[in-house]
Amino acid sequence: MKQIQWLMRINKPLLFLISVGIGVFSWLGWSYYDRRYPSWYEEVQLSDGRVITVHQKREYFDNYGTNQSWVTIDLPELGGRQIWHSYLMPMRVDVIDGVVFVVGRPRGPKQMAFYGYPKMHLVAFRWSDGVLSRIPLSSVPTSILSEENIYSCLFRAKSDLLSHEAKLKNWCPPSGERGQFAKKIDMGEYKRHADAMAALANWKNRSE
Repeated sequence: MKQIQWLMRINKPLLFLISVGIGVFSWLGWSYYDRRYPSWYEEVQLSDGRVITVHQKREYFDNYGTNQSWVTIDLPELGGRQIWHSYLMPMRVDVIDGVVFVVGRPRGPKQMAFYGYPKMHLVAFRWSDGVLSRIPLSSVPTSILSEENIYSCLFRAKSDLLSHEAKLKNWCPPSGERGQFAKKIDMGEYKRHADAMAALANWKNRSE
């Protein structure tokens, strides 16, 4: 009995150090994950006036930006909750005449290649037969391509919810070499950017 008590007295500092070490490593691991995979809830206003709450999650690299994204959308038109996974920065979620459309922007050459070097620096999908299928931009209602309604940049704040009102007051800052990518979508700028990237990389057989 005395030997057990002696061992416990000797091991207390060691046990304390082990517990502290586990706590530190857990905190570092969570901090790394939270920075690599930021996520938040966000209110999004649709064309029909509805305001829905979506959940965004990104895979993000400090020296690169968004590599891929997951947007959880809950709509009757989708039959409930669905996840839109893409190698894009989400820009628009909307419902037109009962059909769900989503639109995003590739981050760079890697994502452009994944989507077949699109002729426009935008990629669109439509919900049909239980899946989000990619469609040509010519099949997307023009109203959807007028401006963003979903936060395309990162939201890092103490609050987990990005409200519609907060977004209107402080939208994502313009990005691109000349700040050409903003809330208002300039289709000419998006085409010029895609054409410039295609010329630089000598892309052929580009997708719609």
